[in-house]
Amino acid sequence: MKKDETMHIVSCADDNYARHLGGMFVSLLTNMNQNRDVKLYVIDGGIEPGNKKRLEQTTMKFGVPIEFLKVDANQYQHAVESSHITKAAYYRISIPDLIQDESVKRMIYVDCDAIVLEDISVLWDMDISPAIVAAVEDAGQHERLKKMNISDTAKYFNSGIMIIDFEPWRKQNISEKVINFINENSSEDFLVFHDQDALNAILCDQWQELHPRWNAQTHILLKEKTPPTLLDRKRYMETRANPAIVHFCGGNKPWNSNTTHPYRDLYFHYMSYTKWSTISQTAMNQ
Repeated sequence: MKKDETMHIVSCADDNYARHLGGMFVSLLTNMNQNRDVKLYVIDGGIEPGNKKRLEQTTMKFGVPIEFLKVDANQYQHAVESSHITKAAYYRISIPDLIQDESVKRMIYVDCDAIVLEDISVLWDMDISPAIVAAVEDAGQHERLKKMNISDTAKYFNSGIMIIDFEPWRKQNISEKVINFINENSSEDFLVFHDQDALNAILCDQWQELHPRWNAQTHILLKEKTPPTLLDRKRYMETRANPAIVHFCGGNKPWNSNTTHPYRDLYFHYMSYTKWSTISQTAMNQ
């Protein structure tokens, strides 16, 4: 990507996660190269007007506005939900179809339950061709592709942070293929990890692997999983020493009062610069 072009960053939230999205945006804007231009997008999963205003006021402290995107929720009427995964989580599948501006060639998607500790332009400037998506391997070692009878050998990525190149995505109708896969397999017993399973099923041989620093998942940071290869063990050590994006995936969220996550305090540091900063930590733990 050209060094002088605008970077396009997108996330997604419902009303409950809007405040955490504010913290993620503060971390991203604080740590990015200030000579670069960035545009922020939010896929609106039902954010109330008051929280939209707080989001906009938070990012405008950095002079960066937000464009809210609306998804046709009917596309996801058969999507499986769970206690911590709502239909809003699926909306990232529609990202390339929601942007009408043809000059936008790629997006970086970052989950709202993350904090960005390194300049995001490092990801933006990567050439991932001929892949459609770049992501980090999921640290859970779930063997989901094998269990879905997709592949015995392909790696399985975590969809919480993705570089998405629009041209090949659109050319191959990836959104439509993923949605069709969801509709044809609308069972919680099959789509155990919801949208992530479906994305992996369609893109299993069309994604480029990033260093796990760029999606430092809880399994890695808490040493809950040991990867099978010596190279990956080394990369996990590098990730724990110097994560670029901390992803609070799973149930160990920093706003849970019993969390043992090592980046909990840093999460609250970035939250203190949002328009939710007046809300007490006790209230957020509830």
